[in-house]
Amino acid sequence: DNGYIFTGPYVIKNLEPEVSLTLEPNQYYENSEKRGEVIIKAISDMASMKLAFESGELDMAFGITPEIAGELKDEGKIVETIDAGYQYFGVLNTATGIMSDKSVREAINLGLDREDYIKALKGGRVANGLFAQYFSFAGDVKLEYNLDKANSILEEDGWKLNKDGLREKDGKILSINLLTYNSRPDLKIIMQVMLSQLKKMGIEAKTSIVDNIDVEAKKKEFDLILYAQHTAPTGEPTYFLNQFFRTDGSKNMMSYSSKEVDKLLDKMGTLPFGDELIKTAKQIQEVIYKDLPVLYLVDPEWNVALSERLKDYKPYCGDYYIVNSELYK
Repeated sequence: DNGYIFTGPYVIKNLEPEVSLTLEPNQYYENSEKRGEVIIKAISDMASMKLAFESGELDMAFGITPEIAGELKDEGKIVETIDAGYQYFGVLNTATGIMSDKSVREAINLGLDREDYIKALKGGRVANGLFAQYFSFAGDVKLEYNLDKANSILEEDGWKLNKDGLREKDGKILSINLLTYNSRPDLKIIMQVMLSQLKKMGIEAKTSIVDNIDVEAKKKEFDLILYAQHTAPTGEPTYFLNQFFRTDGSKNMMSYSSKEVDKLLDKMGTLPFGDELIKTAKQIQEVIYKDLPVLYLVDPEWNVALSERLKDYKPYCGDYYIVNSELYK
């Protein structure tokens, strides 16, 4: 009757954009009598979130930084660490600018020590592809770190070190525009570490932190974007791979085009979920690692602080199922 059908355990009671969302139990969902009102608050500043949690204003602080997680643990607070489901990777603008030179992409890929990111984030794993490693279709890529080899590639490509320790060719400094965004604090940590790694290769980096990274990506003024994405929101790989890596994909920020990948994606579209589809997904990740439209970086962990009232709550990987049918009073 032109109305809404609510199928989940909660329904929306009130929404204040960018402030809060108030939910109440769906009376038609089983065990509704065990549930109470839930308020989700938007707090972008990590220090403010920590204070709100410590004061008892919040029962759950989701996605807190490793530093804040450590501080709360030291205070005796409950902090759960979970596989994020997300992946952190570097999006490269292969259409214009310095990243259109594959030799530069290869050198940067070799000169980034992903273990440094794991140490800085105090958790997670070095990525082996585009998907969280608990998925059957996760990649089998072995990332190589070799700073000497990275510098040799740049030398052979004509990028010589000048007196300031920066690489220069034909009077032009090897400089990249490095972007990330505020809503994923881990990426800002990676950015700081990456700056020092690029410096070891003689590469200058100009950094920007923006609010809406997708808007900035469409301008095509970036060289490298540090990006976070849940790469399997549907529980399988086809959706994400088509979005990002098909020639005309809706989120192909890299301007990447590969007949081989497009053909493999066409094949995936005809396959049911199973061994053949998994094999094809792994093949695509191998091709992408060879072509380098993106840099595989980190398969991260996230930290969630819980009050005593929520001590038995087990967070789910990803940020789509924070409020679920198991959240009882």
